[in-house]
Amino acid sequence: MKQLIKSATAVAVGAVLSLTAVEAFAHKEGDFILRLGAAHVSPNDDSSNVLGANDGVTVDSATGVGFSGTWMLSDNWGLEVLAALPFTHDINGSGDLAGLPIGETKHLPPTVSFQYYPEFGTDDFSPYFGLGVNYTKFFEEKASPELKAALSTNDVQLELDDSFGLAAQMGADWKISDNFYFNTAVWYVDIDTEADVIVNGATATTVDVQIDPWVAMVGFAWRF
Repeated sequence: MKQLIKSATAVAVGAVLSLTAVEAFAHKEGDFILRLGAAHVSPNDDSSNVLGANDGVTVDSATGVGFSGTWMLSDNWGLEVLAALPFTHDINGSGDLAGLPIGETKHLPPTVSFQYYPEFGTDDFSPYFGLGVNYTKFFEEKASPELKAALSTNDVQLELDDSFGLAAQMGADWKISDNFYFNTAVWYVDIDTEADVIVNGATATTVDVQIDPWVAMVGFAWRF
């Protein structure tokens, strides 16, 4: 009888442990997770001077579509690739140049990160943290008509150097149904660039711009 009780207890404990293990993680080794949502880029910007000691530039916020894919290397670790449709940012003067539109640029922010999914995550709520490398590609830069008027020529171009930097993130998936989740995530990205203002074919000034944005995304996740 005692042996039967011991056996039954062992089976019960094993079942509980097995159930706990099943419920402990929303995502398992080998899973692929696709996330898609609205992404808002809010620069935490600063720059060097443009023409004088009390001027600079600012970069406006932008909203677009972001998406990512994560391959679960284990129950706790994933490899994520983040991408987005192009964001368009207005660039404006600050300080003595306040009120002067400088131009605009588009950018793409592909980012590769290792993600950690902690033990306290459950099947219903799965938080994660990530650290990786961002590459920001700037393109289709345009000088504003106001800047061209201020410089008395239409031959004005903006050129922004591409950027490499670290990116940190945290996010969470909330279960809606099997393999379908509500997702929120936020990143802090180190983006530094040099902006050249080219007038009549010659570089008139080069401005160091630290964009360093916060990026927030709200959307949905699918597990495959």
